[in-house]
Amino acid sequence: MVTQWNNITRTGSQAARALFLAGFSHFTLELCQNFLPVLYPLLIASMGLHYTQIGFIALIGTLTGSILQPFFGFLSDRLGPERVCALSVLWLGLLMGLVGLVTHYWLLVVLVGLASVGSAAYHPPGAVIATANSGARRGAGMSLFSVGGNLGAALSPLWITLWMGGLGASSTLTIMPIALVVCLLLYWQARQQAARGPGSQSSGVQPIPGKGYLPGLILIVIGAMTRSWFQVSLSTYLPAWIQGNGGTLAQGSHLLSIFLFAIGAGSLIGGFISDRLGVNGPWWVVFACTALLSPAYWMFLHTASALQMLALICVGIAVGCTYPTNILLAHDAWPHRMALASGMVMGIGWAPGGLGASFTGYVADHASLTTSLQFLIIPPLLGTLSIIAYRLFEHWRPGFVLSRNTVE
Repeated sequence: MVTQWNNITRTGSQAARALFLAGFSHFTLELCQNFLPVLYPLLIASMGLHYTQIGFIALIGTLTGSILQPFFGFLSDRLGPERVCALSVLWLGLLMGLVGLVTHYWLLVVLVGLASVGSAAYHPPGAVIATANSGARRGAGMSLFSVGGNLGAALSPLWITLWMGGLGASSTLTIMPIALVVCLLLYWQARQQAARGPGSQSSGVQPIPGKGYLPGLILIVIGAMTRSWFQVSLSTYLPAWIQGNGGTLAQGSHLLSIFLFAIGAGSLIGGFISDRLGVNGPWWVVFACTALLSPAYWMFLHTASALQMLALICVGIAVGCTYPTNILLAHDAWPHRMALASGMVMGIGWAPGGLGASFTGYVADHASLTTSLQFLIIPPLLGTLSIIAYRLFEHWRPGFVLSRNTVE
């Protein structure tokens, strides 16, 4: 593991370029896959879909994009992280570009599932590149990587909506050339690194030997699971909920983009705040933001106009702040296998997102979409309990030392 991190770590302008490309490729990946909620109202009309079927699409996409991450992390160690990132961006972009041409439900399910393999392949090596080239400011580096992805997700529905007026559902084809260009940039970066050879100096975070804190890692993953349940469900059904309450599809698309932009802003500031708060910074950020989610979301459901938008922005920022800090907290709990810890949070932690969206759709079909969305107050409460339990068990565990005390 130490060899892997040393091989990809660079200093100065090389590290800055690698970190920028990691964030930009993350932006492109999410731009190519987060437009489906905008298409769902069209698919409901053209295919006669119901909410449970939409939830099943989200389930397949989320599970495929999460449970395969450990395998692709293992594969990237052997092929090189840049090459795996390049191929995964191209794979996902080409397949998601075909989504708008599909007219059969099960073909759509298969296509989304296969495209999500690209997401699973991208995230482990992408996080490794970002962290290894961040130096001592690992929170800031992970924030930059995270915000790239969240900004791409925020622009995704706007990008498709921009072309939808003239191209309809086939507007998804417009993401293909973007994915191709970024694939070529990543491949060029891999060739440049291969020509330079392994780096001899390390400025990034190194996996360190020592005992891990497995119960803590499990609790962190549980917290990530509750966040993904909440976020995927809200993102999936927000445009349809707005339309069902008298709004337009464009209004739903704009609110979804505002929500995703707020997540991006939270991802940007979460790691920086964590660095400023010191050794316990990741825990404080995750705890405060998770605890804020339920009351802010309750306000979103029960207000209108400017107050509703403000509440949605608060929800998005709170969700986003937990992205980089959850990964850092996992590194603290499992310092001798940081890549594995990252994969657990980003992979297994995202698995319940599709399950939660499917359950939300099931409740919507048997009650109402408003009723099902009200149940989303519960997951953040469970996440708050898990992060509190992490801190309590940490204090009861003798001899536990946070990895940040060692690496900084």
